[in-house]
This record gives sequence, structure tokens and C-alpha cells, in this order.
Amino acid sequence: MVDNKAPSTYLHCHLKMKKIQMEQERLMELERDNRLLVSRIARTMGTKGGLDNWNKYQPKPRDNVISCTFPHCVSSVSADLRNRELVKISLENQAILKKINMTKSVYDHRTWLDDFKVTRGYVNRLLKYPEQPMPPKQHKMLNLV
Repeated sequence: MVDNKAPSTYLHCHLKMKKIQMEQERLMELERDNRLLVSRIARTMGTKGGLDNWNKYQPKPRDNVISCTFPHCVSSVSADLRNRELVKISLENQAILKKINMTKSVYDHRTWLDDFKVTRGYVNRLLKYPEQPMPPKQHKMLNLV
């Protein structure tokens, strides 16, 4: 006798149960995220979108410290160290500014102006249409001494 039936197929070969399970887990996670988003939107719509992130506490009072005068400033753990560094840096900056103001200039602006006039003459000779001489300006002398 000849067996004409199709070979028996097994269900586990055709159905990928792990794939179905992972798809269900992904859909459950999406549903959970959607529920969370809907609840957030509903809460925002119920409160008309008001802000609730205002800090209502006051900073600790400190003596002999440069501090912020704005009401939203809050003192941190390293505020003293930062203030000391700020004072130190500002003193160094003042000393550097004093040194800069006391030094004489190495460059002479008059020689620069003469060189500029000579260069302008070279350029005018190279141009097809030379520039018209401009009336001399009254330069304000800088007191750099």
C-alpha cells in the first residue's frame, strides 16, 4: 500500500512563538507609554499648563561674602570657595590692568600714519582712476602716556 498523504507538519515549525511573544511585549510597552502620555496630557490640560518648578526657599545668610542679590540665587556647597576665587581673580585683574596702564607704548602711531600715506601713494599710482584726496580729518590724540 502506498501512503499518499502529505507529510505531517508540526505547529512549532510554522509558528514562531518567541516572535509572537516579543511582539506582544512590545505592544504592551507601547500601550503603557501611551497611557502615561495620556495621563500627563490630561493633568496638563487640567492645570492649564501652570509651572510648578519655582524654588520658594531662601539662601542661607552669609557674612563677608560676595553674594548674588537676585531672589532666585541659591547658595551651593562650594559658594565660599568660588567667592574667594572670584575675589582673588579680580585682584589679579586689577594688578594686570595697572601694569598695562603704566607701560609706555612701543609703537609710534606717527610712523604708522606716515607708512600708510606712502602705501596709499603706491596704490594711487597703480589705480586706473586715482582716489580724490580727502580733506584731512582732525584726529583726536589719544593720551596713551
